[in-house]
Amino acid sequence: MQVLQVINQVGPLPLKATFSAPLDGPAVFVVTGSLWSQTANVLLTMAVALDGQPIGTAQIWSNGVSTHRAMPALFIGVPLTYGQHTITLTAGANVISDPNDMFNVSLIY
Repeated sequence: MQVLQVINQVGPLPLKATFSAPLDGPAVFVVTGSLWSQTANVLLTMAVALDGQPIGTAQIWSNGVSTHRAMPALFIGVPLTYGQHTITLTAGANVISDPNDMFNVSLIY
């Protein structure tokens, strides 16, 4: 099993990265990050898209205001083909990311 680091950088979202898939077959993306909101009792969401198509959404409830929340790790199984692909992370509604938030996307194959 090998790991390819696709994104490892601070916010804000959206973040986009292009990578070359080293395989033709099943793989797993592991996505982590943190978000916050100026609204109490909100569902923080971060959408993940591969080549413009949605493949998953990380989410966590936040009861506090203006507190950065670590998102639970999101594991997304995908069929990949050799070649260039683009992965995009986007914040949901009522969600904020800034340079105090760190994001990571790794491809396990």
